[in-house]
Amino acid sequence: MPWRETRDPYGIWVSEVMLQQTQVATMTPYYDRWMGRFPTFQALAAADEQEVLAHWQGLGYYRRARNLLLGARKICVTGVPKTREEWLAVPGVGRYTAGALSSITLGLAEPVVDGNVERVYARMAKDPAVGRELHENAWKWAAKHMDPQRPGDWNQSLMELGATICKPLNPNCPLCPVKQWCCAFQTGRVSELPTKPIKQKAIQIRQHVWVPEHNGLLGVRQIPGGQWWEGMWEFPRALEEEELREAVGAGWPLALGTIRFSVTRHRITMLASLIRCEEPAEGLKWLPIEELTSLPMPAPQRRVIKLALPILGTS
Repeated sequence: MPWRETRDPYGIWVSEVMLQQTQVATMTPYYDRWMGRFPTFQALAAADEQEVLAHWQGLGYYRRARNLLLGARKICVTGVPKTREEWLAVPGVGRYTAGALSSITLGLAEPVVDGNVERVYARMAKDPAVGRELHENAWKWAAKHMDPQRPGDWNQSLMELGATICKPLNPNCPLCPVKQWCCAFQTGRVSELPTKPIKQKAIQIRQHVWVPEHNGLLGVRQIPGGQWWEGMWEFPRALEEEELREAVGAGWPLALGTIRFSVTRHRITMLASLIRCEEPAEGLKWLPIEELTSLPMPAPQRRVIKLALPILGTS
């Protein structure tokens, strides 16, 4: 983990943001590519948002990339934070990230709680709480047991314990260095904790997406604010075909296939089609397919391109 080999606050900040909702194995190549292009606060602050989104493409939760850009610009004006409170003032930095950065880069005795620490706590304390109550209990426990001499190493060790030993399934209790103090282990209740919350029902959504083509160019539009992947680019998309027909103004579409994906607890089924346009519809940006590769597009939209390629290649 290259971010473990540095005390550079920028590199550690980037790693902490990237690791939110993303596993280490998935995140590492993105981190290396990002640091190669944006190696400092200044390099990132000077970048264009579209290029930043393009380098983030594939990691998901794109608000994280925008907050990194905004945060870098703020830090270039106000200076690198020297306290937890100053880190909390950086866009996108919350309670966990501020604690991690304060302990690792500044040596301050600030606790951190992520999913791994929460699980370690639930088993160590045999706490049956769920949700917000469990989370707050874990924060109090982490603060109480903080090592003030090596807070950064302590926090990272605690998270590593949860990630590598105290795993959600099949925890390796025999190798755990703290099993003698673990109430769940001592009472044979490890598999019961943390208590599983009631699973929310998935929300099913059905969408149509059209790939408009005119003289070898494809029409895309920028996703408006307030929608998933705002600021990125997509082919026209709607819940009903009639909405797309009004927007694109073309004939009947040629079916390409079906794409299924999830966003939080939403389960989306997207019906993809190709549409030939006699005239380029207004409101769309018309580009050759080669240029779409450098445009930041959500992963489902890139899957649409793959479905269209065999047909476009024979046009």
